Amino acid sequence: MEGERLRPGGGFFLSVNLVFLSQAASYGLAFLLRVVLARGLGDEGLGTYSLFFITVLIAAGIGNLGVGLGNIYFLNKGTYRFEELMRGSFFVIAVTAVISTVIVIAYGVIYQPDAFVSGKAFWLYAPTVPVLVAYLLLTSFLHGESRFLALSVVASVQGLASVLMAAGLWGADALDVFGAAASWIGAFLLADLLALALIGLRRVEWRLTLRPAWPVLREQVKYGAQGQLANLAQLFNYRLDQYLVVAFVTRAGVGHYTVAVGLAESVWWISTAVAMVLLPRLTYMEREQADELAPLACRNTLIISIGAAVALMALSPFLIRGIFGNEFSPAVMPLILLMPGIVAASAARVIWSYLFSQGKVIYNTLATLITLGVTVVLDLALIPILEVNGAAIASSIAYTVSLGATLYWYQKVSPNRLRDALLFRPSDIQLYVDLWRRLRTRLVPADKAPAG
Repeated sequence: MEGERLRPGGGFFLSVNLVFLSQAASYGLAFLLRVVLARGLGDEGLGTYSLFFITVLIAAGIGNLGVGLGNIYFLNKGTYRFEELMRGSFFVIAVTAVISTVIVIAYGVIYQPDAFVSGKAFWLYAPTVPVLVAYLLLTSFLHGESRFLALSVVASVQGLASVLMAAGLWGADALDVFGAAASWIGAFLLADLLALALIGLRRVEWRLTLRPAWPVLREQVKYGAQGQLANLAQLFNYRLDQYLVVAFVTRAGVGHYTVAVGLAESVWWISTAVAMVLLPRLTYMEREQADELAPLACRNTLIISIGAAVALMALSPFLIRGIFGNEFSPAVMPLILLMPGIVAASAARVIWSYLFSQGKVIYNTLATLITLGVTVVLDLALIPILEVNGAAIASSIAYTVSLGATLYWYQKVSPNRLRDALLFRPSDIQLYVDLWRRLRTRLVPADKAPAG
């Protein structure tokens, strides 16, 4: 495709393969970390850790104000200088650090240091939020410049550090919720430093880091906040049910659901990789080229995700009982119930990248808010009756609604028909033939390749 040659740094499939391998490594490490935590903390301890983890994700999602999305968009549009965008990002990190510290101290003093985690673990909220905000904003510069190898290295280092530190504590019989959370924070801090080094210390105007270019920062927030609202709503779509599970079921139930969700979301490896590569590429492309590439990527991502979902459902009983232990066997059915929605969300992710690239990020936000409403209603209706299985059914239906809403606005923006984005074409087989030939050429020297 001609559009692939518009961007430097390799073709579309090369970038997707690189990000996919990175996602596989990151999710593989996250999976390994979940195994360590499940074995070391038990189902109730894993549930408690998961609630801490989700709370920090939500706080960081609010704290970054969407500036990371603004960075990606404006870097590819060339609207503002890199240095101006970086100054605004550092300012947001600093403000987040101050506000999160004040809130945590005030809450701990006025009430008590107990919010899903208690005692010394509670105070970890203060440093974790700005560390995670820094990660989101710093990696947005690598993403915005399509530096997928650097982005992959940062994510892999973060995952590996988390696993090694948690495994070390487990091996020393010292793993508790505080140690698990502290390990997670330390891994993200290391990843922040690495991301900053890869971005280039010389590119940062250190003397001006707390003096942002206010007009630029306003535009970063103005554009990014639209998409970040969608991200937050999506995060609630993905994780709100865990709060309700602990309210209506038990923390052990949260642990079971965490395992089910973690495994189910492995199907998103390919859609996440495709969406990450598409986001800057489609934004950079001319409109006609973006209209051609987006449906091609969506329908092929969808067919691959369906195959992955079927395979995972077949293997899930053996994976969960064999790896996590019989204590987590109740996670099998929720995983199976999640699969239809997981597949639907895979297609939605690709469509979101297209809408973002066309400056219609507000449509993503509207679709996600609709989905959030469906999630809340179904969770409240189903979890008290069906417990963890109810949470899985609610999420699956909500993800499918998300795809439907996204496709509604996609049809308004794109000249393509819906079937172009959803239905696999026989002509697409040539893509896989060409990909196989490229891989074969790289792996097998021409003089050693078999005839024919």
